[in-house]
Amino acid sequence: MKDVFTTVKQKALRGVFTLTFRRLLLKVIDTVGIIYLARLLPQESFGVFAIISFVVFTFLSFFSDVGLGAALIQKEKIEDDDIKTTFTVQQILVTILLVIAFFAANPLASFYNLGVEGVWLIRMLSLSLFITSFKTIPSILLERDLRFELLVIPEVIETVTYNVVAVVMAGSGYGVWSLVVAVVARTLLGAIALSIIKPWPIGYRLAKKSIHDLLHFGVPYQLNSVLALLKDNLAPTVIALWYGPAAVAYVNLAQNISSRPLELSTIVSRITFPTYSRIQGDTVRLKSWIEKSIHLMATLYFPAIIGLLVTAEPILRYLYADKSDKWLPALTTLIFFLLAAVPVFITTTYTNALYALGRPKVVLRLMVLYTVLTWAIGVPLIRWVGYSGIAITVSIITYLTIPLVVHEINKLVRLDTWEMVKRPLLASVIMGAATYLGVATFVSSLLTLVLAIILGGLLYCVLVYAIDHKMLKAELAKVWHTLRH
Repeated sequence: MKDVFTTVKQKALRGVFTLTFRRLLLKVIDTVGIIYLARLLPQESFGVFAIISFVVFTFLSFFSDVGLGAALIQKEKIEDDDIKTTFTVQQILVTILLVIAFFAANPLASFYNLGVEGVWLIRMLSLSLFITSFKTIPSILLERDLRFELLVIPEVIETVTYNVVAVVMAGSGYGVWSLVVAVVARTLLGAIALSIIKPWPIGYRLAKKSIHDLLHFGVPYQLNSVLALLKDNLAPTVIALWYGPAAVAYVNLAQNISSRPLELSTIVSRITFPTYSRIQGDTVRLKSWIEKSIHLMATLYFPAIIGLLVTAEPILRYLYADKSDKWLPALTTLIFFLLAAVPVFITTTYTNALYALGRPKVVLRLMVLYTVLTWAIGVPLIRWVGYSGIAITVSIITYLTIPLVVHEINKLVRLDTWEMVKRPLLASVIMGAATYLGVATFVSSLLTLVLAIILGGLLYCVLVYAIDHKMLKAELAKVWHTLRH
């Protein structure tokens, strides 16, 4: 048993390093692409793309899986019947959804005032659903084996493809079509790459036992995802109808910027879910690994999110625009999204632990609460204060509900959350205050903004070492020992 845990630990650590360093490179590419697109395209193009993405690639895609993919990852052992049944069910659902998308494109485009062009944009983007269905099984097989260094390869191909196609087409005047064609090209090349990296015998089968076992976990998991979808997509529904595509673009840009630090949480989550699932029977090890995950993410996440908070205005003015006010209407929305994002890595980690411990219904109940509160508070606030009301709503709900998440995980594993986060948080707050003063004093261009960010980062490194060096040294020594062996 010890050898099994050691192997899982080594694979998990290798996954952390692989995903962190390589995906950070991908996010640099992605961010550069978004900056260029933000300068090349009008706000309305981003808004229209956000609306059709919600209709097709975001909303419909949730019904093309019914949680079977997550169920395969969570199972301790999978059979050939499980794999082929998952693929067959997904193909049936995708075919149905493609037909629905084709015939629903006209009324949907009319509802959102997208015109005839909107009809064909929706139909074109629907192709991504069919292509994505061929990515599911090879991705799951690699994740179960914790082979994240191989999963990075198709991600590199997809990221480079999307940004190159989108920027080139946008520069050539294709408007919103540049974003849609880029998504389809990205999905196609990603599916081809995954099939080459992890070939598997494509087959069709409907095994009753597999369907029963997989749906028992998958349906609550997917219902949670659907609720998350409804919770997180007030912008392309209510805001699009009340304030138009430009307002949706401001909200989406603010969400995009505020989610950049969350990439660390996403990386760790992709590793922690299958990893926690493998050690779910050992509470002592699980407690240790969860707390180490929280401390690691706090050390890296807090300075990023607080740094964005104190540099939000110059980022919109000098980075996403060329010394203009083009994106400044997104500032209030961005600040509240960033405030809401401060503790998100904690809830994400604990949610993954609940899933790994086979408690999807607990997460489902929490997500029902999030969704109800989002619409109950969000719709009146958006009507009252404008599109920034959605970000204010997210902030309120985040701080109201985080004690509930901590309470649920502590029923299963007693965790000392505050002890893991207090020192990185203190170092980040001090760094943020100093950086804010620097920004207010001398930032007047993109170059001076970059300089302020670098100085803030250096200050944080000094502070976190002075405040938290004992725990960091102990954890890094354990990581180094594991990697060496």
